[in-house]
Amino acid sequence: MKKRKNDRNNQAFTLIELIVVIAIMGIILILALPQISRLQSANKDKKYDAYYSSIESAAKLYMDSQAKDLFGSNSSGCVTVDYSDLKEHNLIKDFGSSDVTCSRNDETYVEVRKVNDNFLYSTSLVCRDSKKVVYERKEVPTEPCTNEPDKAGPTVNITPSEHDWVQTKNLKIKIKITDAYTLNKNIGILYYWTNSSGTKVSKDYTYSYKNKKGVKSVSYQIPTKNIPTASGQYKLVVRQWISSSTNGIQDALGNQTVSDATAGLYKIDNVKPTCGSNDGKTTWTKDDFTIHQYCSDDASGCTENPYSKKFTSTTVTYTFTIKDNADNSNTCKVNVYLDKTNPTNPKGGAIGTVSGSNKSASIKTEVSGSTDSHSGFKRYLYLVTNSSSTPDKNDSRFTTSKTFTRSCGTSYYAWAVAEDNVGNRSSVVSLGNTKDGEDKYSDWSSCSKLCGTGSQSRTNTCDLVTTDLTQSCNTMDCCSSVWYKNGTTCSKSCDGGTYNRLAYSNYNDQRCSSKDTSTGGPACNTHSCVSVSVLHSSYYICPEDQLKPSRDQCVGGAYNALVISSVSVNGTKVTVKGHLRNNATYVTWNASDPNRTVCIATSGNTCKKNLCSFNIGSQGYAGLGADFCSFNTTVDVSGSTWSAGSYRVIVKSGGSDKWRFQTTPYMVDLFKVSK
Repeated sequence: MKKRKNDRNNQAFTLIELIVVIAIMGIILILALPQISRLQSANKDKKYDAYYSSIESAAKLYMDSQAKDLFGSNSSGCVTVDYSDLKEHNLIKDFGSSDVTCSRNDETYVEVRKVNDNFLYSTSLVCRDSKKVVYERKEVPTEPCTNEPDKAGPTVNITPSEHDWVQTKNLKIKIKITDAYTLNKNIGILYYWTNSSGTKVSKDYTYSYKNKKGVKSVSYQIPTKNIPTASGQYKLVVRQWISSSTNGIQDALGNQTVSDATAGLYKIDNVKPTCGSNDGKTTWTKDDFTIHQYCSDDASGCTENPYSKKFTSTTVTYTFTIKDNADNSNTCKVNVYLDKTNPTNPKGGAIGTVSGSNKSASIKTEVSGSTDSHSGFKRYLYLVTNSSSTPDKNDSRFTTSKTFTRSCGTSYYAWAVAEDNVGNRSSVVSLGNTKDGEDKYSDWSSCSKLCGTGSQSRTNTCDLVTTDLTQSCNTMDCCSSVWYKNGTTCSKSCDGGTYNRLAYSNYNDQRCSSKDTSTGGPACNTHSCVSVSVLHSSYYICPEDQLKPSRDQCVGGAYNALVISSVSVNGTKVTVKGHLRNNATYVTWNASDPNRTVCIATSGNTCKKNLCSFNIGSQGYAGLGADFCSFNTTVDVSGSTWSAGSYRVIVKSGGSDKWRFQTTPYMVDLFKVSK
């Protein structure tokens, strides 16, 4: 039984090992699959490359039998051998895969170029499956292949063809020579520099490519040492160069490039810009400001002008880096002198003992040791307050004075700051505090008078200074007036009078004097003594003229009339409105007395207030409905010039003209004044 148990254990262990082996093999397979895929792909590419070579070999066999027919007696030219040409002569078969073909004439062909009776082969191979291109290799020129002789020389290409402002060391110029077919061996060039006007400014530089015959392109980069260093604008001229060891710029057929190749302008600037003027400071300040640094460059010009920078922190000097457009740079140093740094705090200091024989005292201090490394230390400032709160360092009460005014029972706190030459201040340093003696006052003394303003005093026993205080007392009048209205008469019946008064003592309620006074009392009978009544509020008033019309004719509008529109009263103010109108077709009057005045007059026709004036003119005519004058006037009849009686409105003339109103039987009084 024991032996069987061990056998089972051995079998279980063998199964585990098998599982591990399978897992390891799976990992190896996973890792190997990409490698296998790459090997398969590489083998496939080798098959295509071999097929590419077989096509070119087939073309060579084809030319062995067909060259004379294709080129005739020409020593040069170019023909295309299509895939179908090779297949027709049993020189090639399609790629050996059932799902791939390479048989399209426009994709698989050989270009054969004849140069001096030598043949050059260029092959194109494109293979496809049903969906995509699976292989492509083309080594044919881009120029069209014709059976015409090659007569064109090589092409000279200069890159870059021009360049904006640049330093010589950063200018890289390449001269590339290409030919559609092939170049001759050992071709060479000659090149030199001119200014922008075409004037030669350098020596001739030469270069031999030392190339083999049959290459299609060669390149040459001009050494930096052969590029001008003086600032200016230049052109590059490249021409053929022929010597015993070179063949100039020729192709394999001997075709030569004759004309010069020119490139440029190349703008060269190797000189750093110049520092111009600046508005740097010569004295210290603490306010933010901006400095401008100007730049000068005669060639490419400065990238900025001016350069600007705003300064907001402590700065003594600053260096501007200026550049031109060719990346040449220079440094310009300017003075800034901006001091934003506070001086160091004062050292030590104490308020000491407040001394003085009166209210003026001084601080005993030992403040020292402040420094300032920029604008420099200037002074110490002091402030004495009655508060223990630290004041702001920029408090305007800080002064150079150490004296202050004190009073009894008050605590004093002294502070100090250091200040530099531009006004920056250190932190506030406390110098301590002190307190003067308490106020000690006696009681107030008795008043010196019972009435009529006396005085009293108290003594201050403060240890600072003895100050006696005084104040007024018993300020009431010894005899004050008491006003009585009832049982007394007013001094005037109208226009404002006053009541009489009697004077009594404030202390024993007895009269100081039995004498009555009539002035200075309260006002009474303030109403006006003048009254006004309206007799007529409106009316037509006819003049006495030569026709002597009836009242009805005047009012009805056949003749001239003085029209009173309204008369109104407000207190003692009378407002009269109206106009003088011509109601006739025309009217004639005495032209020798043209001036007329409308006024408010007494019953005796004496004018008191002019309302309006007019001139009737020299012709003596007036049109229908014409207003000679109109008025809207308010008068105050309370004055002394207005007596009691009735008042009317009249037209006055200065001569003997009958055209007036004072004698007409139709004169009407408008208002009455009573006083």
